Amino acid sequence: MKRIIIASIAAAALVGGGTAVAVAGTQSSSPATQSSTPAAASTGASLTQAADAALKAVPGTLDSIDRDHGRWEADVLGKDGKWHEVTLDANGKVIGQHVDRDTDPEDAAEAKALRNATVSATEAARKASGSTVTSVEFDGDHTPVWEVETVKNHKERDLNVDAHSGKVTQAPADDDHGDDDSDDD
Repeated sequence: MKRIIIASIAAAALVGGGTAVAVAGTQSSSPATQSSTPAAASTGASLTQAADAALKAVPGTLDSIDRDHGRWEADVLGKDGKWHEVTLDANGKVIGQHVDRDTDPEDAAEAKALRNATVSATEAARKASGSTVTSVEFDGDHTPVWEVETVKNHKERDLNVDAHSGKVTQAPADDDHGDDDSDDD
């Protein structure tokens, strides 16, 4: 009995103190698909919920989803073959959508690689389990991968999830850290 009470008090302290808020308060059982900020996690939509809402608004294949300034922003390759940008509020309600008319020849190659992927964006997020996913984006340039940005214990981490096998690897470090563009004219 004492263990149950102590565990309950410890859980309440964690939730009240904000440490466990990213895991608590959402309907997803995996922290991998939680929203990116503690305040949003307790009242907002998870990545999976936002992705589902974006795909309901624009049926197709999710290319990327990102939480930015309290909103979810999703790019969807629609079943109509067009690229769509969908904006959702923190709760996953669609607040805007439009067709992206600024396309280039690389978009056709991206669309083909995305259609051939056997791992979806939400599956890639789940593969990064144990962390809070803040962004998932498809990269079909060379070897098709999902670039997954995560936060765990207040530390950001970038992972790659192979779009065919689902294998998770640490993303290579960016080579532009500390580049202040001072050499640009």
